[in-house]
Amino acid sequence: MASTNTLTAEPRSADSRPKALRRAQLVPGVLYGPQFESRSLQFDVRGLTRVLQQAGTSALIELTIDGTEGTEIVLVRDIQRHPVNRAILHVDLYRTQADVAIRLEVPLVQRGEAPVLEQEGVYLNTQLDVLEIECLPRDVPASIEVDLTRLVDMDSAITVADLEIPAGVTVLTPADADVVRPAVAAAEVAEEGLELGE
Repeated sequence: MASTNTLTAEPRSADSRPKALRRAQLVPGVLYGPQFESRSLQFDVRGLTRVLQQAGTSALIELTIDGTEGTEIVLVRDIQRHPVNRAILHVDLYRTQADVAIRLEVPLVQRGEAPVLEQEGVYLNTQLDVLEIECLPRDVPASIEVDLTRLVDMDSAITVADLEIPAGVTVLTPADADVVRPAVAAAEVAEEGLELGE
């Protein structure tokens, strides 16, 4: 399982006002999930910001709620931000269950050097940077690797089917979807066209 980030929350009373919470450097939020009664929570803005930067919406978070025994393993489902200053206004967390599969997106991480880049004017056109998957919480990978050394010439391409997927993970993104393929810069194509027309 991907390593989890840790976050602490406090129960939030029904009569608390968002503006008052934000003045106190707190962010309102909600925790929900199947067979679970939703809970209104509040988070320290600094701790929440740090965890969201690390976890995003694809990494598991170990949540501790003050006054409650044990921890919950959760995913970020929605982050509401101020349209101007991008401050966090509200966060929705989804409570996972150990024996129930979850759907989420995990990042694709490119590794290695593509031999095709040795050709003049060639660059890599990345089509996908995340992969939609389904698996049990314990099987969630931190990322999935894309081996760029497979790109040896202009006819090369890496599709979803070419990726090494960890055991227990089902890929929901179409297998024939391009992840990355070589391309030639527009200026190079135009120059070749001029040479052919001479």
